[in-house]
Amino acid sequence: MIILKMKLDRFKDFEPKVRELVLRFEKQRDEGGGFLDVDQLEVVADYYMEVYDVEGLEAAVSMGERLFPTNDGIRLRRAHLLGIQGQYGKALKLLQELENHSPNDTDVCYALGALYSMTDQGRKSISYYLKAAVDGYELGTIYGNVADEYYKLGDMEQAVRYYRKAVAEDPNEQRSLYNLACTWDALGRHEDAEAFFSKQVMEHPYSNGAWYCLGCVYGWMGLYEKAADAYEYAVAIDKTQTDAYFGLSDCCRRMGDFGRAVQALRDALESAPDRPYVLYSIGRLYLDAGNYHTASTYLHDALNEDPSYALAWNNLGLCSESLGYDEEAAGYYRRAIDLDPDTDSHWLCLADLYLRTLRFAQAAALLEESRIDAEDPFPFVTRLCYCYFKMGKRERLLDLLLSEKHRFPSLGQTLLTQYPDMRNDIDLVTLLLK
Repeated sequence: MIILKMKLDRFKDFEPKVRELVLRFEKQRDEGGGFLDVDQLEVVADYYMEVYDVEGLEAAVSMGERLFPTNDGIRLRRAHLLGIQGQYGKALKLLQELENHSPNDTDVCYALGALYSMTDQGRKSISYYLKAAVDGYELGTIYGNVADEYYKLGDMEQAVRYYRKAVAEDPNEQRSLYNLACTWDALGRHEDAEAFFSKQVMEHPYSNGAWYCLGCVYGWMGLYEKAADAYEYAVAIDKTQTDAYFGLSDCCRRMGDFGRAVQALRDALESAPDRPYVLYSIGRLYLDAGNYHTASTYLHDALNEDPSYALAWNNLGLCSESLGYDEEAAGYYRRAIDLDPDTDSHWLCLADLYLRTLRFAQAAALLEESRIDAEDPFPFVTRLCYCYFKMGKRERLLDLLLSEKHRFPSLGQTLLTQYPDMRNDIDLVTLLLK
């Protein structure tokens, strides 16, 4: 039953004709025969591009090349595929051949714009996107792409200009709506953003994207009640808009309305694409509120749906430790480390548990194992110094201090502030403050 639902859901936003052609193509591919004309194959290939199915795109393009080896439409989609696969040189060569053959083909211009974007050649990307705009087709998307390139180039004013042009062409261009809000936020121009999105929702009252962005803007301004109202409108229009539920929950939390914050996330569960994250987030709300038993329940629910969710294991450890179940907490922290060894906080949580329970040798072994690859070694070094101090490993402590003092000039002062009992060692204090 679940498999059938997944197969149907992948065509949710596509016309019945597209669904029919894709299923027909897949049946022919599985049976090793059949025929689709070039226009039909282009529809199939474009579907696979839109849903990021590289294997399906490869199959559609390969069939097209076998049946229509010189067709420019099929060759264009091969260029798209090469770009997706990171074969930029081959993709560029093929697109340049297509451009020489049809210099005014806006589809080719768009593909070149996308390729130059992938290879961080923003100016060329913008030039080709604007060439693609001359036919007046999908201008909301194209202007949004141009704005993205200007943003990456650091030209925020031009980014704002083109995001606005994109929204003017297509009021439901969600990417441009949100990026416009974020660009104004980066510029500190919240009043401009508030005025724009307030007008936008007046002119397009059923635009859930505009209401969502207005909620974001009010939230950035600290106007949480207004933000919550805007998010409420967004989810009333589209009950599947998970981000708006999260925005609403955050505003309610900041206003001290814990029950409403939790309820917003519960409402998101029905349609959320990532249920474990929503369950984790509910658990985190209860954890922050000090309700560790209920937090544990939701974290277990998240892990039942995704046992590899390292952050949920870590937070389950925090709950257990707060409830006094130290050994259970240590096991949860270790599980988080095993699943996600690159996250510093998992290691530090376990190290801190060992320090709190005076297991300095275990803490030292853990920190020695993890500090070399840590994203931020400083908190590992401070804890390890303290372990050596408490274990009486003075020579190791001095070696570590001498090797790390130049990298971390504040190390000595941090140790004395964080671990006041080190001040009782006058010789050590003298060394640390040198």
